[in-house]
Amino acid sequence: MVKKLLLILLVVAAYQGWKHMDRGEASTRVAVHQDVIMYSLTTCGYCKARGRELEAAGIPFHEYYIDKDRQRRDELQAKLQQAGYPPQGYGTPIMDVHGWVLPNNPSLEIIRDHMGKES
Repeated sequence: MVKKLLLILLVVAAYQGWKHMDRGEASTRVAVHQDVIMYSLTTCGYCKARGRELEAAGIPFHEYYIDKDRQRRDELQAKLQQAGYPPQGYGTPIMDVHGWVLPNNPSLEIIRDHMGKES
């Protein structure tokens, strides 16, 4: 009985996290600003590629390395929590586009879409 209950709780928790992943949607806007912020890891090839893509598209951005800067890592965790993302590991880069938190290496198209969002 306990195993069944744990399995059900695990499935519900996974579903809640999955609802947010890879759609480029944030449940709420965590701030209102005009910056594009990329939270990266120094060893992340996807982060380097996304940075080159943003530069080629002419999109100015700030890049913060969460494996070097504890303050930025804590800032990111607070933003994820405020946006309604459950505490778990997310793929990098994680973007903050004009206040919208977009984990798991969102596409350039999703980033541009969120640059034009008002609310």
